[in-house]
Amino acid sequence: MAFSAAQNRHFREEDWLKFAATGPVSSDEVAATALFLAGGYWYGHADSLFRVAERLSPGSVGKFSERARAVEFNCSRLDHMLKTRITHEPRHP
Repeated sequence: MAFSAAQNRHFREEDWLKFAATGPVSSDEVAATALFLAGGYWYGHADSLFRVAERLSPGSVGKFSERARAVEFNCSRLDHMLKTRITHEPRHP
């Protein structure tokens, strides 16, 4: 959550790829998150997020439902928690 919130302001594709390789979640989970955020209007960075997803999981673009099921991705939970964090984080450094 913290990573995605920080990337909203300072997005770098390379950081997403590095996070997937070394982070606390799997590459498949990062790819699913990238696809989810790319498909929404509010996060931004759609083209870059689609590129991240494709690099992490070739052929995954256009197949969010399959990726989400594979990693038991909770769309509503991520959507709510990330929006809340992005909204409140700048107010509480």
